[in-house]
Amino acid sequence: GYEDMDSIYASNEDFKNMKQKERVRGTHLLEYFVNRCNEIGVPCQAWIKEGDPKDVILNEVKRIRPDLLVVGCRGLGPFQKVFVGTVSEFCWKHAECPVMTIKRNADETPRDPVDD
Repeated sequence: GYEDMDSIYASNEDFKNMKQKERVRGTHLLEYFVNRCNEIGVPCQAWIKEGDPKDVILNEVKRIRPDLLVVGCRGLGPFQKVFVGTVSEFCWKHAECPVMTIKRNADETPRDPVDD
């Protein structure tokens, strides 16, 4: 049986707190990269949209019609790629503009995918 197992419970409040923390983290990352672009003289625009990243990115590419789309690559393993695919791969296959994929250094990859 399952008598020896502990149960895990997360309330709606827990999920709201997690979502808020991720939004703050995402906003800080976005601000960092916008500032870096400005420092080196690269014009850029940034905003936050909700939804499936693949759909959101492609809709924004159609709306804005950029000269170039730059996306990051997390370096998922083969198992993860099969089940979740990659946003960067989807973008370079379907975007209506050139796509540059930036792969992070191996030493920047978290050991635990949960940390990614």
